[in-house]
Amino acid sequence: MGKNKIIEIKNLSVYINNLKLLNNINLEISKNEILLIYGPRNAGKSLLARSMVALNEELFKGIQTTGQVLFLGEDVNNIEKRYLRSSIAYSEPTFVDNINFLTLTEVFNLALRMKPCDISQEQYMLLEKLNIAHIFSNHSSLKSYEDFGNWTIGDKISFIIFLSLARNPQVFIFDSILDHLDDFMHKDIKDFLFDIKEDRSLIISTRNLSLFSDIAEKIVFLDKGEIIYKGSIEGFLLNFPV
Repeated sequence: MGKNKIIEIKNLSVYINNLKLLNNINLEISKNEILLIYGPRNAGKSLLARSMVALNEELFKGIQTTGQVLFLGEDVNNIEKRYLRSSIAYSEPTFVDNINFLTLTEVFNLALRMKPCDISQEQYMLLEKLNIAHIFSNHSSLKSYEDFGNWTIGDKISFIIFLSLARNPQVFIFDSILDHLDDFMHKDIKDFLFDIKEDRSLIISTRNLSLFSDIAEKIVFLDKGEIIYKGSIEGFLLNFPV
């Protein structure tokens, strides 16, 4: 594996109940780049994204996988799961709903082993960049936002990004979760993601190309479990005008 590659996927195929849903995927993801995984519903985007954190086997019965996914040259199936998922932060839309069953204090304890009132100055600055510092500004606001039912969807997504960043991952995978932001939040989050990519690799799975094509260097176009195109955004638009 070249020194700039952080994830390499070799001949990956995924079957569920003997139905092939990913077909012979080959892909390299470099450090400090933003990659789009683009395609229609049921193209295999989430299966591919979850393969990078060895998550599909925990979600589906009757799943079979051939090929390899390598993180820094090591098969993800041979990496201790806690370490793998702290190094590659994966998030998807159900995370937004799932935190509704917990309190803010419970999420902080589970994700970061700390209390919300104990955040550092550096973490508070990160919350400011994500436009949710007001929630953590004083004891009264923390009490008001202890119940996630009082949060907007955009604030929840920003919070999930914060939790991922606070664990200092090397790779972010946003599996369709950013598609749920409104136009104003999209701009703020995109600017933020572009700023942090110098230290991390970002993978954004989406069905809406126009939302992210201006910040990505590379795109993978999936359809029916196969890679139809991989390369530059410019090359994709020339071959597949949208």
